[in-house]
Parts: sequence; structure tokens; C-alpha cells
Amino acid sequence: MRIIAKVGTSILTAGSDRLDLEAMSRIVGQVVRLRGEGHQVALVSSGALAAGRHRLARHLSAGKEPSRQAYASVGQSHLMQSWDELFDWHDVVVAQVLLTRRDLSDRLGYLNARNTLRDLLEAGTVPIINENDAVALDQLLATRIGENDSLSAYVANLLDADLLVMLTDVDGLYDRDPRLYPDATLLTKVDRIDAAIEAAAGGTQGVGTGGMITKLTAARMATHGGADVIITNGREAEALIVAATARDRGTRFTASESKLESRKRWILGSMTRSGAIVVDEGAVAALRRKGRSLLPAGISSVDGVFERGESVEVRGPGAERLAVGISNYNSMELERIRGQRSDRIADTLGYSYGDEAIHRDNLVLL
Repeated sequence: MRIIAKVGTSILTAGSDRLDLEAMSRIVGQVVRLRGEGHQVALVSSGALAAGRHRLARHLSAGKEPSRQAYASVGQSHLMQSWDELFDWHDVVVAQVLLTRRDLSDRLGYLNARNTLRDLLEAGTVPIINENDAVALDQLLATRIGENDSLSAYVANLLDADLLVMLTDVDGLYDRDPRLYPDATLLTKVDRIDAAIEAAAGGTQGVGTGGMITKLTAARMATHGGADVIITNGREAEALIVAATARDRGTRFTASESKLESRKRWILGSMTRSGAIVVDEGAVAALRRKGRSLLPAGISSVDGVFERGESVEVRGPGAERLAVGISNYNSMELERIRGQRSDRIADTLGYSYGDEAIHRDNLVLL
């Protein structure tokens, strides 16, 4: 199972104004255990702003308030150093990945981020993902993702995750605000986010930037992409383990459709009409009967013009429609490497975006 764990600031600081290594260590132990059980885990980590504020506090002049970007720049390195040292005790390698909305809205940026994260997971690392606050233009501008709740949903869809676990300082979604109504009831399962569910979401609190409203928005995005979402109290013992093993705790939002159907619709809906890839019989067999990726060696010809990252049609030798997939190379690059072994790509082009012309994860058979 592929799991995205979003860890809120209140969990990483244990409610204080600085990173709490003991709290972080508990998260690390759970991630290591899940990996040992065969799961892939990526962390969307808050905490950079809180860490930056704490480290800069004693160095600031009275009345001086640095920008969000400055706080994040200072805090991000401290946050990553803490994660790196804690995971290193378990001989686990971590990788820092910083993203902005621009990275994910741009076709090539999306493809690069997806391929990088997939490669990191397949290499056995734990990606530590955060918004790139240091280069975000302003918290009010659209280039910012907004907060890490939304970022975690983007990442869940980017990686075709099975489960998104949002570790926060509340037990889950209640039918009304438990701070105001002591008799509020925890909603343990939500199959559909409707007006009544939206009305149950409250506002922002604590040192983080995300409240229940943003978590609900993230849950809607991720469930539409085919992932289950669990909002649960990260301070509870083994909260991440419990969520991954489907035991009752927190609020579970069930996927509104399968990952496969969601992915198919996205790929098919974005197909370009400006070009196509024609493959030989060997490639037809590899794609249809063996579920393989499309390699340059199986390409007979390239029709039309298209860019890297576009969804293009794949045709068989008789011009029959075979599949649609996201190309790792543009039409001119494919024309140069078609018919060649993958280990010749870098020699021919001077660079490589991977061994596959179209990876099987980005291919829909027709």
C-alpha cells in the first residue's frame, strides 16, 4: 500500500513553540514499521515556520517581524536535519522535496514531480515533502498551494496513493464543533462529502495554517483521486499504524471512485489530437498481454508534433487505436530514439528522462 502521511505543526511541536524531537521520533518509528511491512510511505511535513520563528526569536530586534519566506528558509533546514537524523537511526534515507502550486499546475512540472517522487519511493527512501515557502510569492497569491492539507491531497493524487492520513490535534470530524458542544458526535465514516458534512467543519486554531475546513477540502480532492482519507489525532499511540490497518479511529473518508478510473479519466481527458506514436507487434504484445511500459525500442514511427508530458495516442502497426499515455519525451526526441534500446537514450539525446517512452503507470489501454 502507498501511504501519504500529513503531519501537522501541532503534532511536530507537541503544542509548544518549537520542534519536539520525541514527538517526531514517534512518527518516525511508525513510518519505519509500516515500511517493514511492505508499505511505501511519504511524509508531508509542516513545522518549518514554527521552527524558523523559534530559532530567529532571540536574534530579532524589537518590533522586527521577518516575512513568512524568511521564517521558512531558516526553519526548513532545521526541520529536515531533524527528520534526517531521526530516520538515520533506523538506517532509512530521507529526501527533501519542495513544491509550489506552479510546479503542479505546469504540465512538465507535474510530470517531473511525479517521476521524481515515484523514483524516490522505488529507491527505498522516505520523501519529506513541504511547500516551497521560501520562493512562494505571497501567501495571498494563487501561486501558493495554501497550506499543507491541500498539498497532501495534491501529493496523494500525484502518487496514486491508496491512503492519505492527516495527523492532527483533534480526533477527527465531529457533527458540530466539540469545543462549543460537549455532546458533539465523532463521525467515524463519511462516504460522501455533502452540505451537511461541510456544515460540520469548523475554523482554524493553533499554530498551524490549516483548520477542519481545509482538511475537508483536501479530503474531497484526494477521495476523487481514488484514495481513502483518514483524519485522526496524531498524539494518540500509534495513530498512523492504526489508520493504515483500517482499525476504527478518527474519521475515514472513503474514495469516491477507484484510482484506476480516476487516472484513466485524467489521461484520456487530456489527450492531444496533434500527434500519435505507432508501435510494432512486439510492443503491442508487451502492452496488451504483459502490462509493460512502452519502450523506445518498440516504436516504429512518430506522427505529428507533441510535447513531453502530453497524453498521446498509441497505435498498432495497422493504425488501430491501442492506448493513450503520457509521453516522457516530445515528438522530436522520440523520433531520434525510436527503435533503440533504452540504455542508448542518453548517448543519443545527451540526456535522459527515463528508460520508458511511456511508463505503464501513465498508460491506459483502449
